[in-house]
Amino acid sequence: MNFIKKLVTTLALASFIIIPSTHGFRDVPSGSALHPAVENLTTKGLFPEGTFFKPDVPVTADLFWEVVLRDSGFVPESATFNTPLPPNIELNDSLAQFLREAIRRKFIDQSIPFDRKATIPRYKAIETLIKTKAIRTIGEPSKAFLRKLGGTSPSVKSIASYLPSLEAAYASNILDNYDIRDFRPTEPLTRRDLAIWLYRYETKGTKKSTINPRGSNRLRENQQRQISEDESKKEVEKLLIKTLQVKPLTTIPNEKIFQGVLSDLENKYRFPAQLSLEKKEKMIEAAITAMVKELEDKFTSYIEPEKSDLFKDSIEGKFEGIGAYVEMIENQFTITAPMDGSPAMKAGVLPGDIVTHVDGKPVEEKSIHEIIKAIKGPAGTIVKLTIKREQDKTIDIPVTRGKIVVPSLKLEFKSSIPIIKIHKFSRAVRGEFEKLLVEEVLSKNPRGVIIDLRNDPGGLLTSAVSMGEFLVDEGMPLLFIEYKNATQQFTSSRKGELFGQKNLVVLQNKGTASASEIFSSIVQDYKLGTIIGTQSFGKGSVQEVLNYDNGGILKVTVAKWLTPKKKWIQDNDPAGIIPDIHVDDPTPEQIKENIDPQLDRAIQHILGRN
Repeated sequence: MNFIKKLVTTLALASFIIIPSTHGFRDVPSGSALHPAVENLTTKGLFPEGTFFKPDVPVTADLFWEVVLRDSGFVPESATFNTPLPPNIELNDSLAQFLREAIRRKFIDQSIPFDRKATIPRYKAIETLIKTKAIRTIGEPSKAFLRKLGGTSPSVKSIASYLPSLEAAYASNILDNYDIRDFRPTEPLTRRDLAIWLYRYETKGTKKSTINPRGSNRLRENQQRQISEDESKKEVEKLLIKTLQVKPLTTIPNEKIFQGVLSDLENKYRFPAQLSLEKKEKMIEAAITAMVKELEDKFTSYIEPEKSDLFKDSIEGKFEGIGAYVEMIENQFTITAPMDGSPAMKAGVLPGDIVTHVDGKPVEEKSIHEIIKAIKGPAGTIVKLTIKREQDKTIDIPVTRGKIVVPSLKLEFKSSIPIIKIHKFSRAVRGEFEKLLVEEVLSKNPRGVIIDLRNDPGGLLTSAVSMGEFLVDEGMPLLFIEYKNATQQFTSSRKGELFGQKNLVVLQNKGTASASEIFSSIVQDYKLGTIIGTQSFGKGSVQEVLNYDNGGILKVTVAKWLTPKKKWIQDNDPAGIIPDIHVDDPTPEQIKENIDPQLDRAIQHILGRN
């Protein structure tokens, strides 16, 4: 599978999870195990200070090279200016001197544009750290080290090549026993990893190449001799199973058949000119897409390179189209939520609507990205959606496309009651919410507060955690994340501004999903307020986004989240958070007439309690 591995080598990982600070880092308390390592970074001036350290966020390439080179003693002010820069880096760029040094040391290629936001695979990070510490490596890992790994080793020699660096890092006290048992070489380096590895070497590091010094001469001699192919292959295959945390079957069922089919097509297909490199890449893309689809997880999907821009547009929140959040649910293109005030909402599109045709053309055999591409278009143009709604009732809805900008928040007052509409749990939402809450809401001593989460599809889990802290007291659990082999608890680090608020109402509907459901669950579990509306979407899982160097994106379910009372909202039938007071969603006619029965009920609820 070498050709596949080269095609889809992982470059970046966007994690949705933050853990709870040193030097102002609120998510690394002084008593935590991580605190000394982070303190080491900040004290030495290696890491920029801020509100959150974000331990489990991948280290981006720009941060990695600055931290690692500074730690090695590199001083950018005294560096040479003679080394050429990557073609996309300006001479006055703040990163320029670090990149010159990385190029001088042959860590990166000067001819390739530098991707600041690329992530660093863990094995590459270890190889770099070993070199910056001037630690020598041996030609092959010692048998003692392989035994420590359980006698296992990776099935592809190109992956096995990092093992000498791994042994040197372990022997030199950069890595510990847990690290090498659970190394995960191709996963992105996280801020936690970098802080701990540098701290270990700072406090107890020693330069050693191997854990078996007596055998080092023999091992160097082995560099000059070819190792038995059979023995090497067995060790390599076993370590892939170990380091990539996969069962033996992940040596890939029918791998030979897969390779054989591709080989036979190349050798025997009557029209070889059609089998261009581009065509073969598309064939592999189709195989990957089919493989992921076979999981039958509606929240896990592979996004092909030519369609990844659509996904990135949705993250950036600026595009031209109808303004609706969508999911492919049970192979049906489903509107999970029209954006507030969007063309879709004004035209009467509702959460749960299933799109069967776009401009009269069926979408049944198309992917989610093909359908989105058909729906998007220049502002001012019209797209006709054929919608299936309520017991197979079908209607046609013409929607005039517009320029869509997704804001984080909106504040309005009705009957002197503040209504804070949260559109999406973006990175910026916490700061915006705090400023708005303190300066424009609580300063007026309102009779109550309404948080409107309707049609909020969620966003970043880190934002859900920081927003949850507004609701509770210090030390109260916010949620639990269950991975395959571990559970992580998020606890509030402070007393929130809304804790003790007597008349708090949360509005939700079927379009309230994921991170916004975390917010609702905190309110409901602790009885901090009243939830009004309809049952929420019911997305109790966590996804990570992996970017590959072919431009493809994998959105994969990695965990499920539980409410503060350890309930899983996907266990409900139907899934979702049940409101305390049920009020039906506004009808299309009511929306057009600006009538909102759910908001009206929330206002009545607050006024009736005063």
